[in-house]
Amino acid sequence: MEKKEHQLEKYISFLFEHNRKINLISRKMTHDQINRIIDESNRLAEMVSGTRVVDAGSGNGLLGIPFAIRYPERKVILLESIGKKAAFLQNAASFLQLPNLTALNCRLEDFKFRWAKKETSLVARGFPSLESLVGVLQREKIKEIVVITALSKIENLQFPLEKVSRTIYNIPFRDVIKILKMENVSRETN
Repeated sequence: MEKKEHQLEKYISFLFEHNRKINLISRKMTHDQINRIIDESNRLAEMVSGTRVVDAGSGNGLLGIPFAIRYPERKVILLESIGKKAAFLQNAASFLQLPNLTALNCRLEDFKFRWAKKETSLVARGFPSLESLVGVLQREKIKEIVVITALSKIENLQFPLEKVSRTIYNIPFRDVIKILKMENVSRETN
C-alpha cells in the first residue's frame, strides 16, 4: 500500500509540474482538492468489475491513473483526443513506470474494442456525451459503463435503454455529481 501511495504522490506532483506548461487543472486547485477528486475516482473504481478498463476522455488522468496504480493486475487504457493532453498522459505513464497503463491519442469513436465483452469496462469522468458511452454498451462491445457525471445529464439521458440496467450512487458532499453504473443485461455472448 505504501508503494501505491508513493506512486500517487509522484503523479500528483507530476500533474502540478506539467500544469504550468499546459492547462490540465485549474491553476487555483489545491493538493487537497486533487485528493478529493481522487477519492471520488476511487469510489468509482470499486464498482468496476472488468479486468480491462478503458478511460474515455482521460484529460489529466485523475480517473485512469489512480485506477492503474490501485489495480496493477488490471489493464488500463487512457483515451484522449487532445494531442497535448494525450502526450502528458503518455509521459505520466512512462514516468510512473506503470506496465498496466497505456495512453492513446484517440477518440472513443475510433477506438477498437478487441477484448471479450465480459472483460471490458468503460469509465469516464465528466464525459461530454453519455449517449456516446451508452452507444458502445448497447453495441455490446463492453460489459459496463461506470461514470462520474452531473445528475442533470443522467436525468436528461434520452437514449433507448431497454437492454441496460442502471444504478446511481451518491458521492458524499456532492449533491449534483453522481456515479452512474450501466450494465448490458442482454444475453452474455462473446
